[in-house]
Amino acid sequence: MRVLLATDGSKEATSALRAASRLLSRTNVEAHALYVSPRPWALKSGHITRHDYQRRLAAETKRVLEDAKHVLTEEGIDALTLCESGSPAKIIMEEAVDYDLTVLGAKGSAVRSDVGLGPVASRLVEHATGCVLIGREPPGDRQARILVPLDGSDGSMKALDALGSYFDLESAEITLLHVMETLWLPQDDDDESKVEEEENDQVKIELRREAEQLLTRAQVRILAQHPGVTKLTREGVPANEILAEADQGEYDLVVVGATGATDMKHSVLGSVSSKVAWNAPCSVLVVRIPE
Repeated sequence: MRVLLATDGSKEATSALRAASRLLSRTNVEAHALYVSPRPWALKSGHITRHDYQRRLAAETKRVLEDAKHVLTEEGIDALTLCESGSPAKIIMEEAVDYDLTVLGAKGSAVRSDVGLGPVASRLVEHATGCVLIGREPPGDRQARILVPLDGSDGSMKALDALGSYFDLESAEITLLHVMETLWLPQDDDDESKVEEEENDQVKIELRREAEQLLTRAQVRILAQHPGVTKLTREGVPANEILAEADQGEYDLVVVGATGATDMKHSVLGSVSSKVAWNAPCSVLVVRIPE
């Protein structure tokens, strides 16, 4: 497994390095830490010579990569350090093609917001062709808690497979979650006929049956790697229910599948995977497949 760990020296990037180190499987891991520095010719001030500017860039690059190497070594990861110059989002996107997994913090050092994703992380979540791990607070000394939402799509099934390929499952607590979307059903009101009520109830019974079958198939799919799995079914808006469970259950990682959909629905409303990556209180692995 080839893992690209992007860093800019920020505390968010350091948290991502630690989170990835504690969650990922240590079997056959080839890890590379990447820092993208500003272009040397991006000088705008007349108060510093080009030579001094380039010297400062070199010193900053060395510091960031040495700090990343130190953090990873403390976590038991021996990583090769790499440096490029230019646009961080563009460089990381290009480099990510050659890796199984790309890791980065939710926000960079230049982002002042306390919530959501920075521009680099947002672009990777939306457009990267492979797996992207948005690392947040790393797990503590307890077992890692992993939440896997499933909707039966190819994306969610591939996310389940990625879970087994990339992460240490033996020491983790795994919860499989399916959210039944029932908001499209007619809502109860005084004028609703008994026939409509019975039809709604029958639809919900069928949805619960399908949910149980889906979760059972998923459970069997990972039984070889993990002896016990918790199964949950919720009703509501998928992104909202996933985020609520991630928060209330104090999970360390949410694993979500995503497609390359670019239709009006995704453009206006945003995908479930993007909403979860933006708002989750923990690390999020986005597993993207072509539409």
